[in-house]
Amino acid sequence: PYDTTRTIYGPFQSPFFGPMQLYEGYTPTYSPHMDESRLCSSCHTLLTETADLSGNLTGQHFVEQATYHEYLNSDFPANNIKCQTCHMPQLASPVVIANGFIALTPRSPFNQHVFAGANHFMLDLIKNNKTSLGVNVADERFDSTLDATAANLRLNSINLNLLFDSAMSDTGYFRVKLENKVGHKFPSGYPSRRVVVQFVVTDNANDTIFKSGLFAPDFRVVGETTAFETHHDIINQSDVPQIYELVMGDVNGDYTSVLERAAIVLKDNRIPPLGFTSTHSTYDTCVISADAMADADFNKNNLVEGTGIDYVHFHVPLGTYSGDLKVTTRIFYQSVPPKFLDEMFAMSSPEIDTFRTMYSNADKTPFLVATDSLNITVTDIQKQNLQNAIKVYPSVSRTGEFNLQANGDVKIEKIEIFDS
Repeated sequence: PYDTTRTIYGPFQSPFFGPMQLYEGYTPTYSPHMDESRLCSSCHTLLTETADLSGNLTGQHFVEQATYHEYLNSDFPANNIKCQTCHMPQLASPVVIANGFIALTPRSPFNQHVFAGANHFMLDLIKNNKTSLGVNVADERFDSTLDATAANLRLNSINLNLLFDSAMSDTGYFRVKLENKVGHKFPSGYPSRRVVVQFVVTDNANDTIFKSGLFAPDFRVVGETTAFETHHDIINQSDVPQIYELVMGDVNGDYTSVLERAAIVLKDNRIPPLGFTSTHSTYDTCVISADAMADADFNKNNLVEGTGIDYVHFHVPLGTYSGDLKVTTRIFYQSVPPKFLDEMFAMSSPEIDTFRTMYSNADKTPFLVATDSLNITVTDIQKQNLQNAIKVYPSVSRTGEFNLQANGDVKIEKIEIFDS
């Protein structure tokens, strides 16, 4: 607790007042909740009232964000990892909390007021329009926060691994592993935020033979469906993208990006944190949509929830190709994708028109979070050997029993049965 009875001296200072009392008129009081994650819940648990397309309130509510509930539905509380751990990291050494007061006793622990999140785009937009917005903050202050935000995205958000499984017959099999490192869904917060997986295969002439998650010149995702892109477990053709996002629907069940009209969740395949389950008491506010829940390895391992990991399987048609391949995957973060603003920009008001100008002049390049790549060589012998590595016999069985034989180093890990 702050000891108001201490006698401390400094320039222009009364012996009975600390700097906050002397200059600001406040008497600081110790409050333990300032170091608890529930402090963040008042802003990061937000329900909005739903309106129909005529602007009439329906009496229903929509969970605009439940970041704190996502945190509760994770392993982080049990491991004493708080919101402050990442967003207000503590300094190891004691800190004197005011300049010019040489007699102040250093405080420990001291949480830095960094508040770095992930919205790099809007920070940069505000910096570049601070005069018209009436923001009186020096550029270097913006720059330090932009640097902290970039570091937070690149170092603390996602572990990315690109895995090559096999090349059989005319197909190459790859997996992209995304492991959530944060204590809430990734991405989290306002529904405009999303993550795009980019996956590109090129041959030894640097010609592209497979691509997914590329951006058009206006930074829209190539191949994304008009309404919204469903979650994918397997992608086996070019220009089908994997996008992790929360998608809102209006009272008619149609896609909307206008928060006032949000009534239902059409899609939420954002990657859950470690320990997240559908049986937790907060799950009703942060439900995973059916398309992602049907994915056998989305936050699951052998049907057990809580991995905080998703695998995207890419089946790349190789035809008769033999030779070297370079495979690259990248993870991009978009705070305010162009698609999210189409509905608003169809309207006009002084505020919308002002933001439209700012947005059109902004750098909308998606933020590169992580990348991984590998080089492989595919040969006819390799493909043929792998194709013949598993024998299934007999071709017709009167008893319904079949034999599976794996040759060489091949291991059978999963069997799936399909009808015609």
